[in-house]
Amino acid sequence: MFHQEQKIERSGLSDLFPRIEIVSEKDAQTYARVLGEFELPAERFVMVGNSLRSDVEPVLALGGWGIHTPYEVTWAHEAEHGVAADAPRLREVAQARDWPQAVRELDRLARLGALPVT
Repeated sequence: MFHQEQKIERSGLSDLFPRIEIVSEKDAQTYARVLGEFELPAERFVMVGNSLRSDVEPVLALGGWGIHTPYEVTWAHEAEHGVAADAPRLREVAQARDWPQAVRELDRLARLGALPVT
């Protein structure tokens, strides 16, 4: 976890957030705990990450939303996941600069209320 803390410090972004949570297990139970601490329903949460398995899949399972930005190198254990390529609560984007548009699109879908939780 120290490595993750160093990356956050080097990014220069830490002052933009009131709290940054680094967890040892990235699973649905952990995400549910963190969201619960903020009294934030999963339906109002978007996870952005480079791993479908540990970043996005657990959040989708809770009823949240996901944005996946693939990385050219993926650990073998991260390649196995249960996320369908056409999952309605998921967007895949190539670069970080595409995140705001993906969030806007997911927000529009959420406001329409047309998507199932699972």
